[in-house]
Parts: sequence; structure tokens; C-alpha cells
Amino acid sequence: MTEAEIQSFLDAQIGACKNSYCLNVYTLDTTWTDAQGNTQTTTKFDFGTCAPYEGAKSESAARVIFKVQQACGISAKVLLVTLQKEQGLVTDDAPSLSELRKALGQGCPDTADCDTAYAGFFYQVYSAARQLTWYSNPSGSFTWYPIGKTSQIRYFPAPKAGAGPDLCPETSGVTIANKATAALYYYTPYQPNTASLAAGWLATTAKCASYGNRNFWLYYNKWFGDPTSAGSPSAARIAGDDRFSTAVAVSRSAYPSSGVKVVYIATGLDFPDALSAAPAAAAQGGPILLVRPDSLPDATGSEIRRLAPGKIVVVGGEAAVNSAVFETLRGIQSNIQRISGADRYDTSRLVAASAFPSATKAYVATGFDFPDALSASAAAGSQGIPVILFDKAPTLAPAVVAALSKISSVKIAGGFNAVSQQQEAGLRTLGKSTARFAGADRYETGVLINKDAFPSVNRVYVATAFAFPDALAGAVMAGAGNSPLYVTQPGCMPSVVRADITSRNAQSMVLLGGPNAVSDNVARLAVC
Repeated sequence: MTEAEIQSFLDAQIGACKNSYCLNVYTLDTTWTDAQGNTQTTTKFDFGTCAPYEGAKSESAARVIFKVQQACGISAKVLLVTLQKEQGLVTDDAPSLSELRKALGQGCPDTADCDTAYAGFFYQVYSAARQLTWYSNPSGSFTWYPIGKTSQIRYFPAPKAGAGPDLCPETSGVTIANKATAALYYYTPYQPNTASLAAGWLATTAKCASYGNRNFWLYYNKWFGDPTSAGSPSAARIAGDDRFSTAVAVSRSAYPSSGVKVVYIATGLDFPDALSAAPAAAAQGGPILLVRPDSLPDATGSEIRRLAPGKIVVVGGEAAVNSAVFETLRGIQSNIQRISGADRYDTSRLVAASAFPSATKAYVATGFDFPDALSASAAAGSQGIPVILFDKAPTLAPAVVAALSKISSVKIAGGFNAVSQQQEAGLRTLGKSTARFAGADRYETGVLINKDAFPSVNRVYVATAFAFPDALAGAVMAGAGNSPLYVTQPGCMPSVVRADITSRNAQSMVLLGGPNAVSDNVARLAVC
């Protein structure tokens, strides 16, 4: 991990700190004073397997972790997980200085007090990393867990002398598959028993349970995924300097050659008009590009000229794309059309009628928010069917009934707060078959839509659930490529999303937008 990635990860896990000791705000001097009172910058310990650490004033915890990772050749992910499983420091928003002094439990055996030689955050991180690295040193003395063989490992510390009989089974055989597992057992020499495994994240009242290596496994898999999995998708990013140039970057990736059939144009400042345009663009073979209500961004104009479309479709009225922008677009392609209704709902119906005149299936979604509709857009585009927006009216208006006259099957994106029970009942009264895809939140709703629409996947697209432009442009690309679009939190991936992506063995993942929209933590499948 880079230093910036470590800092971002700590910020996402801790949030607002309540004191100065949280790992995302904590700073420390990593210099030291020798016996003569002189300040030294290179660590005083002989760390053998690690390179010397050049100390400095006021280094952040993230910088210390990063520099130790480099010096010792050890994964920062291992250090972060160990910090959490030992003292809970990665998520603690109010830790104590005493917790920092024994941050990784280095020199702190279960059967004795901590060794003060290792006290302090820097010495804990550096010496623990050295210790974990030293375990696999061929000339070292740690040889009793040979790789590829079965070794006897205790479930629980042996009792101290005079403490009574040991009522726990002493050991059982564990096959040590690699150096990393051996290092964990050297560092924390107890295996979880059946009761501690069955307890999941919790403790158990059963005797003889230990949790250190169990918790290491739980946190590592939650935050960074299965390190043994060959099925984790490779990640790429499509991004520009802003929403307009990101849409251009998506267009260039999806349509590298000129001569596309159509380009859809929508405002980049609000979502309603554009939501129904995504499946239309995907089905008709062209991208969505974004404009300002009163100006055509240079990047957008250049991309339209490169694409040389057979037609331009502007979605939305004068408030979304004014007449001056429309005329500028006409100067690029005279075959231009504006689709604009009385409101966002009317516009969605007009887009559906224009792009999908013969469709017998449709998605419906709320027009008050965008995540459900965007998740449905990629699915709809891949199937060549529309997304029609619903308002909050308890009954279906005549215009809605008319728009659905040829539709026999309706897929509802979202729960009852999005599309009400009364509206669903109205659809059934009209003789429509309905299926609702509603999760506990926008993330799970997107997963359910994707499970239904994409029984198998190779590539997946991921966009933030908190801003529409990147996801809008990406929904067209995803739909045209018969791939699902997932929405995520910016700094981490909801567990339900990650579980679906990994369980379906996706080979590649495309992040839509820059790191502020979808961070590198998401690329690593780091779970919220």
C-alpha cells in the first residue's frame, strides 16, 4: 500500500477522532537521543532482516507503517490487521497512549508483562515487522513449524506453575501451508478451537477458546479479501478531471472508433432527465455525454466531433440544456432531436416511447433519487428495454397507463418508499406481471437487480452511490457490454456488493470516476 492509501484507509475506518491518539491523526518523532544527549535519526536497534529506519520529526502513523513496510519487505495490510486484532487501534476513535505503547503486542506474551524495550508506537511497529520477517529467515531459530507439514499447535496457553490442572486439550495437528501462516503462529502460538470459530466475531463462554489468529483471518478477509483467492477481479479506472471529462473518458473507452449511431446529451448538473437516457443510449449504440445548461464543455464538443454520430438526442428542456447549447450541437450534427416532457416523469416516458417503441418489458424506479434507477439502467440497456420513472402519486396517472400499454412485464427497482405498494397493485390491476428488487439499502437493491439481469458476469462496473454523473455514463457502457453496474460507498465496498462480485468470479472490475468518487480501497475490495 502507498502512504496515501494507508492514510485513506485509516480515515475511512476511524472517521472523526475524539483525541490526538487515533492512528489517522497521531504523529510522533521517530528520532532518538543517545547516551550523550545527541539526536540520532537511524534506529538504534539491530533489526537484522529489516533495513535501517531513517527517523524524522512529526511522522504520521500512516508514514511509519509505510516506511516499515518498505524497510522490512512486509505487507502494510498485515501490520494494519495486527494493530486491529491486538488493540483495536485501526477503528478506535478514542485510543489511549498506553494502547499505543503496546500497539502490536510485540514483546507482550500472554503469560508475562510487556517488555518495556519495545514500548511506543514506532518500536512496536518496527520490531513486530522485524519479528514477523525474521521467522522465515533460513539462518534463524524458528524451525518448529516446517512448511507443508503438520505441526502440533496449542488451543490455549498452558497454565502457570501452581495454577491447577490444564483442563484444555493441549494440541492438535495443523498443516502449515506457507511462511505467512507459520509467522502468524510463531507470533500468536494458539489455534482457534471449534467454539471460537463457531462464535464468528464474538467471544464464547466455552473453555479453551483463543481468538488472535481467528480475528486476524476475520479482519484480513473483511478489509482486503481472501489472499489465497485467484478469483479476485483485476481493477482498472476510467476517470477525467471532472464529470464532463469522465463521461468523455468513458465514451472513448466504450466507442474507440468514430461513426457511432447516436450520442445522447444531458445536463451534468442534475439527474432526472438523464436517468431514462442511459438504457436508450446503450440499446441504440452510443454514449451519453454531459453539458452545462448554458455551455458546451470543450472536451464534450471534441468528443462529439470524434464520434461523428449519425444523430444527437438532447434529453431535457431549456432549463437542462438551453437553446444556445442546442444550436451549437446542431452545428456539429444537423440531425438533432430534443426529448423534453412537462417534468422528469413525462420525459422518461417520452424517451421510452422514442427508443423502445416495441418493448414489452420495462423497469420502473423512483424519480426522486438516482441509485436504484442507475442500477436498473445497465440491466435495462443490456436487455433493450426502458426505465420509466414513477412519482409518489398513490394511483397511476392516465399518462403512465398509456406509456405502459404495450408493456406486459414490469421489474420494480427499489422498496416501497421508492415505488409504493399501491403503485404495484395498480400495475397488477392493469394485468402486468411484476417483480420487485428491493434490498435493505441501495447497495443490496443493486445487487438484486444484477443477480436477476446478469446470471453470469466477466466484467463489472463500480460507481459511487452518492453522485450520479460517473454512474450515468458508466451505465451506458455497462449495458452495452452486457455487464452489471454496482454502486458503492466512496471509501470502501459494502459487504453485500463485494460478496456478489467475488462469488460470481468476475475477472475484471472498472472503477468509474477518480479516487474521490471511488477510492483505491474499493479497487482492493476493502469492505465497509
